[in-house]
Amino acid sequence: MKQRAAWMLCWLAVMLAWAPAVSAQGPGGVRKQVEASMRVTGAITIATDGSVEAVDLDTPEKLPKGIAAFVGQNIAGWRFEPVVVDGVPHRALTRVSALLVGKTIGGGQMSVSIRGADFSDDTVLPEAERIAARQMKPPGYPTSAAEEGVQGTVYLLVKVARDGTVGDVSTEQVNLRFVASEPQMNRHRDRLARAAMAAARGWTFAPPTAGEQASQPHWIVRVPVDFNFTGLLPYGEWQVYVPGPRTRPDWAPDEDAPGFSPDALAEGGIRLAGGHRGPKLLTPLDGA
Repeated sequence: MKQRAAWMLCWLAVMLAWAPAVSAQGPGGVRKQVEASMRVTGAITIATDGSVEAVDLDTPEKLPKGIAAFVGQNIAGWRFEPVVVDGVPHRALTRVSALLVGKTIGGGQMSVSIRGADFSDDTVLPEAERIAARQMKPPGYPTSAAEEGVQGTVYLLVKVARDGTVGDVSTEQVNLRFVASEPQMNRHRDRLARAAMAAARGWTFAPPTAGEQASQPHWIVRVPVDFNFTGLLPYGEWQVYVPGPRTRPDWAPDEDAPGFSPDALAEGGIRLAGGHRGPKLLTPLDGA
């Protein structure tokens, strides 16, 4: 099912404001990669047959005009694998974090689609069944990146050992809110990734002590690390960026849920990697 709509660019002022910097700094090949994204969160009620019974978006009044209706209508058409408990289908309530992506299509318009969605929600688990942060000192801002005004988000995959220390860490993706030549972009991605991974190696976690995860030999978690000059990114506003390539280490699971994208994760917190968490979305996303 295609899930796409087009809006006039006038309401996406952040994209227009960023365009002069793009034209001045980046070659055409990089400029064509520029996207605008927004995470929209809320709750979904799934019926016993897997259809969506209700959609409740968080603070829809904070979203740009038309976005709440667009997201709500699309989610209402999704279908999930029925949630079965003891052989009986049950209604289910799940959190959702949907990643919207906008791209210019010419004629003063932008195409908006839902690229990814995440349905994991650790808050529904008892504390003893969760993996939690014990000490997560944030990374220092690379001096060269700060001096050049480079901002971006590093999506880490962290391998947590049984004692809660970090056994390994890898960068899955780096999205930059900055445009330059391709070699410069790669260099800045590497700088931010190195800083994030260096900090992550000193992190410690509290492993789960109960539930199905407690007996695992290790845990793989996702942690978004944002480098910016203003603090938390505001909810309901478009963020303009250049997406980086997605890579995966050999030790990370490759069974992510359909429609998952690391940049669909809501800001803050940690998430267990793998496709076994949350309801299974059967409807393909057009931006995935």
